[in-house]
Amino acid sequence: MVFAICDVRPSLKWPLLLILVCLAFPLWSQDATAFKTKDPGKGFVEVGGNWRFLTGDDLAWAQPGFDDSSWEQLRGDTTWGAQSHPAYVGFAWYRKKIDVETPGGPLTILMPPVDDTYELYWNGKKIGGSGKVPPHAHWDAFPHSYTFSLPSASGVLAVRVWMPMLASTDSVAVGGFESAPRVGDATYLELQKKVKGMAAQRAALPTLISSCLMIVSGFISLLLFLRERTRSLYFWLAIYLTTIGASVLRRIVASGDIGFLSDQFYLLFFDFAANVSLWAVLLSLFGMDRERSWRRWTLGLVGVYFAATVVDLITLFFWENGGKTAVWTDALTTAVYSIAPLYIVAIVVGGLRRRPQIHLWPLASILVFTGLWVFALQIVGQGVQITHWDHAFERMFNVGFSLGEYKFGMRAILETLSFVALVFTVAREQYLERRRQARMEMEVRSAREVQQVLVPETVPPVPGFAIDSVYKPAAELGGDFFQVMALPDTSTLIVIGDVSGKGLKAAMTVSLIVGTLRTLADYTQQPAEILQGLNRRLFGRVQDGFATCLVLRLEANGKATMANAGHLAPFRDGEELPVRGSLPLGLSPDAVYEDLVFRLQEAETLTLYTDGIVEARNATRELFGFERVQRLAQDRKSAEKIVEAACAFGQEDDITVLSIRRLAAAEEPAKARVNLTAQIATV
Repeated sequence: MVFAICDVRPSLKWPLLLILVCLAFPLWSQDATAFKTKDPGKGFVEVGGNWRFLTGDDLAWAQPGFDDSSWEQLRGDTTWGAQSHPAYVGFAWYRKKIDVETPGGPLTILMPPVDDTYELYWNGKKIGGSGKVPPHAHWDAFPHSYTFSLPSASGVLAVRVWMPMLASTDSVAVGGFESAPRVGDATYLELQKKVKGMAAQRAALPTLISSCLMIVSGFISLLLFLRERTRSLYFWLAIYLTTIGASVLRRIVASGDIGFLSDQFYLLFFDFAANVSLWAVLLSLFGMDRERSWRRWTLGLVGVYFAATVVDLITLFFWENGGKTAVWTDALTTAVYSIAPLYIVAIVVGGLRRRPQIHLWPLASILVFTGLWVFALQIVGQGVQITHWDHAFERMFNVGFSLGEYKFGMRAILETLSFVALVFTVAREQYLERRRQARMEMEVRSAREVQQVLVPETVPPVPGFAIDSVYKPAAELGGDFFQVMALPDTSTLIVIGDVSGKGLKAAMTVSLIVGTLRTLADYTQQPAEILQGLNRRLFGRVQDGFATCLVLRLEANGKATMANAGHLAPFRDGEELPVRGSLPLGLSPDAVYEDLVFRLQEAETLTLYTDGIVEARNATRELFGFERVQRLAQDRKSAEKIVEAACAFGQEDDITVLSIRRLAAAEEPAKARVNLTAQIATV
């Protein structure tokens, strides 16, 4: 056009220029950011184009008559950080003139997600907003869309936006509008917002199902722990599964209504509980919870992790005005959190060196990959404001696959795989543990059968004496023993003793003692010599254990010879015999034992017993004690009555009682009796 004007004759040049200026004047006087549209009817129109934009804050900027011609222009369909204000935080204003011609009904504006909180003004009057601006700011963890009614069809829309400080993992390309607002019919916009929300919930359906499965599995694991309190694996597994499931479920159910501070609090709590419980699960699975070094390292890291979590939580309350101090604190505490995935890798690698079983490899492989991926994600995410790795961070975070409308991110995939592998591994461990228990129960039954053979069901008649005995172990396998053996010279050898410890080990020691005792009785009938022979054979074979033992040689005329190896002294008619103390069997190869010779008179009763009687405890932890045993012996209670009294008080250990009464000359000989009813009932 300029060339054309230059070619005309000079007499027509100036009139043509004047005409062009008059035609262009309306275009120059029109605001380039103004938005004018026809009535959208039952639909909507997107408020596109540029907006007037200025950083800072002044409530006067909400007034329709304010001159914003000097403000810069930004697109309204993306954030200010992605345009000319990267990493800007604080207040900023958007302004735009909107004119809808001949509206057929009331208008509504749909505000898109805005980073992070805002107030909405129409012709200077506040008509709504999201969250609260400072002071006492409150903003959503996940901003979402809201609808607001417009009082009129034409006016100036002003949006006062506040953006808090960026966290160490936040991109610089955030702040303000994420997409352009829409103006239209209220019903249609509300429906559109609901459809979008329903689509998001429908897309989260697989995650919702997996979260519910985790929570249910966690409750099942808790029930298993309540049934078997000694299996701490079930307890930690219950915490891990419930925590992971509840964390994801809360975000799905609460949707965008989660406040930032609330979300961060729950996120830190759930992450701490999930990581620590997973450490405990893995240590238990690999049997490393019994190793002191691993326990110390784990407790130390738990302490550091907990301290970082507390500091991070405190920092959140000052996030609004914390400045760079809060940002650096967030970065340091996040660096501490990076220990968690690496420690999982360390536990798995160390565990496989101890237990390289093939069924542990699937779980180990998944957890190692998960730990390294989470660690890499945290490293890439740190300092994206400086490194500008935000695109790499976003790609790593969003990697996954889609099935129709369902998208499966890497984190969800790894959590699901870890859940499946963990449940499978624990179920496999449960199966193997049941098999081990079945084998052990079979061994215990076999050992119990052997022990029942060693406990005499009948004893040979002892001329001139009545012998009564009761044997009641506290568990299926007891550590008490006694023997009544007839000797070639018509005397009788009576032995009672107690092996330290309980269970299979104690039962095997009893077998060794009884076998050795019967062998020694063929060579000597002197109680002290028998004890010395037993001591020599037990020394070095009981693995830091020992056994107490009392040997009594009883003759028909009442003469008794007794030797004691650390056992409780017997009562004669309620009076304790002065048996000299000596070391138990198996402690020293040079232990010396001495014989005590006395005579048991007619009608006198000798009561031999093990420490399970005196160590019985009631509900208040009071001991049954020697005095009660002595009173029972003075009253000449039978062995069965003494055992009944101790058991009624509260049995905690094996109990054996032998009652030996010398018959008067006029009494008919009595047959010796062994009471095994208590033992059989216990078994």
